[in-house]
Amino acid sequence: MITIRISPEHTLHIPDQFHKLLPAGQEVAISSDAQGRLVITPLEQIHTQLLETFGMWADRDDLPTDSVDYVDEIRRGQRLNAAGLS
Repeated sequence: MITIRISPEHTLHIPDQFHKLLPAGQEVAISSDAQGRLVITPLEQIHTQLLETFGMWADRDDLPTDSVDYVDEIRRGQRLNAAGLS
């Protein structure tokens, strides 16, 4: 485990072993996982993943053409039932 302190300006010092992964000036997205740990993801990595998956369902014949109806059907029995919407 590595511990660091956030400065009063809300900046933090990245330990030396992470400098190659997160160079100064790089834009990152910061989120937290289910355990409350911070997850730092470079924005270009997010963009790359989005481009790799873009249109992956475009040629599927087994899916309805109306995506709203499809998502509603997937959720039926779960969140829609819990919300009293089905």
